[in-house]
Amino acid sequence: MKTRKEEHRSIKMIKAAALVLFLALLFTPEQMNRSVIAGIAITGIVGSFLFLLIPMMLHISVPFSLKNTHTHKRKKQKKEAPFFDMETLLIRQISYQVTDKIRAAYPEASWEYTRPIKAESLLNCNLIRIRTFHTGDYNFADVSLDQFGHLKLFMMTITDFTPLPGQKNPDGAKTDHPENPAEPPIHVDPESWYSLIGKPLLTELIGDLQARGHQKLFINEAGEIFIYANNTPEIKDTFQHFPPRDYWVALMDIFTRDELKAVETNDTLEVSWA
Repeated sequence: MKTRKEEHRSIKMIKAAALVLFLALLFTPEQMNRSVIAGIAITGIVGSFLFLLIPMMLHISVPFSLKNTHTHKRKKQKKEAPFFDMETLLIRQISYQVTDKIRAAYPEASWEYTRPIKAESLLNCNLIRIRTFHTGDYNFADVSLDQFGHLKLFMMTITDFTPLPGQKNPDGAKTDHPENPAEPPIHVDPESWYSLIGKPLLTELIGDLQARGHQKLFINEAGEIFIYANNTPEIKDTFQHFPPRDYWVALMDIFTRDELKAVETNDTLEVSWA
């Protein structure tokens, strides 16, 4: 407001000066050199206008250019804002679920994708292969989502045909058997343990035993799976990370849901089938 008043006052002063110089030019006596007076008048008028216009032009042009500069900087900063890829976030969330499910059975497990994946593959319920570490005899797994969004995980072992220590030879005998089975982990989720470790091995054993006329098997606290042959226990295999005794009640419920009969007898679980 103050600046406008000053500009208005300057304009009035220029008008007054121009009027005085113009009158002086008209009423100058003939004996005086009117050309000199006219030059002085014109110079004064032009100088007054320039004195007024130059600050006004600077006042308008400089802030406008600065404004454009600041606007350009703001646009540039806006373009450099971080972009969150929804596909990456989705894959990351599913990866956390895979980690939680594997570590429920193998607390120190880690894994990685065997090849780069896209969210579209998971959403289409395609199988995604992963490589696992610190997961016992398993070193790979297939991951998929069903139509309801439930995560499915199938553990597997991929190796050559050379027998490894602890595996069976073609004649059925083991090449090596540990004297002291590994202690079970402090905390085990029975549901995850059964789906990842227990069920695959148990299904294979029951199919083999049932074909040979057996109707039950036994599991001790060390995870050893055995049957009785002429009242003598015969070990068939050993579960890794078998849940401690405190989890047996929950484990028996899982067996029942899988159409198996489970009973706790002394220090063993008796699992039978029809």
